Formats: sequence, structure tokens, C-alpha cells
Amino acid sequence: MLESSRAYLLKFDRAIVPMAKGDRSRVVLDLAFSLSNVYNTEITALTVKEEVKEVTWSDKVNVIINAYRDGKDKNIKVIPKVRTSRSVRQGIVEETSNKNYDLILLGTFKRSMLSGSLFGGIGDYVIKNSKIPTAVFSIKGSEYPYRKILVPLSETLNTRASVSLAVHIKKAIGADLVLADLRKYDKKRTHGFATLFDRMGELTSVYGKNITVVRPSFSTNLVDEMNLILRDQKPDLMVFGVSESKNGKVRFNSQLKTLVKSTNQDIVVLKK
Repeated sequence: MLESSRAYLLKFDRAIVPMAKGDRSRVVLDLAFSLSNVYNTEITALTVKEEVKEVTWSDKVNVIINAYRDGKDKNIKVIPKVRTSRSVRQGIVEETSNKNYDLILLGTFKRSMLSGSLFGGIGDYVIKNSKIPTAVFSIKGSEYPYRKILVPLSETLNTRASVSLAVHIKKAIGADLVLADLRKYDKKRTHGFATLFDRMGELTSVYGKNITVVRPSFSTNLVDEMNLILRDQKPDLMVFGVSESKNGKVRFNSQLKTLVKSTNQDIVVLKK
């Protein structure tokens, strides 16, 4: 259903998961496994060796070797990949620029409200400089597999491609999906997710019936409304989206920044 619209179209044939030692890489790899079970995704587990000598280099190699072994046990194709670069963030962008990948899945830690960065130096750089769809996860401790996914339907916070990512994750892990209709808070409406609402019946038939649409209350601003919905729905994962401007820049608006940093759920932001 969503595949008929280019704005919603995402491919899952070849995904790359940059990995390092830590739980955040493991969560994203598990999600990649779930997608592969449904979409037969080939997964590249990437680690980047910085040109300067790294003390923890052997740990990084072990992470991608373990990813390969786990994939083999699950009958999922995982390609362990080592790339050398001046920095981790440059290595990720270089690798995805030179190869035919469909999607980057990158895990990061939650940043504090005082931090000027949304996803840290690596996450911010990759989502702003990658040339392919990039999903950056802010991992805050939600248990995987996620049981409930929340998607705010607001052009201030989301794109059609990120909504597509959410429904594909929902199908892959069998989670409940909550679509929060927050279009009234958009000062400028372009598409208003019209295709999605016009074809809800098809959406449930393809991606599962446990999809709920919730409407806004009487809050005066978008962030307050989202906080009310979060308290009511208690999702494990929230999905947001950003787009490049006409000059190729990616900017995170203040509402998105506040929600990414202030909430306790795992969050993913997709740039297509």
C-alpha cells in the first residue's frame, strides 16, 4: 500500500548497522534481524578503525564477528565489515557513499537537555551527511522487542518516509502502533498525510490490525500535547522524521529537539 507512493517508499534489501561495544548497537542489530525475518534484509555489521592507534580495536572486531555468528544462528545473512578512516563518523559516511546500501540503522545514547548535540558527534554527523535513508536511534532503555510504537502525524515532527519506517517496524515485531493525529498544530500543511488517512483499511490489512488513531485534546502547543499522549499511551518507541532543505541541509526544529531529549522512551529519527 505505502509502496505505491514514492514519498512513503523505503527499501530494506541491504541495511548497514555501524557497531561498537555497548548495548545500543545490540538493540539496533536485533531490530535489523527482525526486519530481515520479514523483508529478507542483508545486514552489514560495520566497525570503523580510526587511523590513529585504538586501544579497544579488538573489542570492535569482536562485536561484528559476534553479529555475524548471531545472524548465522538465525539464518540471516550478516556481513562483518571493517573500514579504516580518520574518524568513526567519516568512515560510516564514506562506506555508505561507496556501496549500494538502502538504509543505515545507527544506535546512540540519549543526550541531556543541556547538550548542544541531539545524537552525539557521530549520530549528528551521519544523519546530516549521509546520502541514503538514515535512521538514528536514541537508546534510553526500553525493552526490545518494542510492544507499542507511537508516531506523531505532524509535519513539524514527521515525514511520510518515517511513518513508513514505523509501520514496517510494527509489522516486523508485531507491536501495537499508535498514530497521533496532530496535524492541527502544523502552521503550514503540505500533504497532511492524506494518503495514509484515505487508505487506513489497506494499512491494517497489510501491516496488522492493532493500529490506533488518537486525536488531540485542548493543549495550546505541540510539545504539551505530545507529553499528554505519552503519559496516556506509554509507548516503548517513538518515531520522528526530518528532511533535507533545498540546499541539502538537515535542521532539527526546537519541538523535535525537546521531545527527543526530554522523554524516556527509545526514539528513532529518520532522514530519507
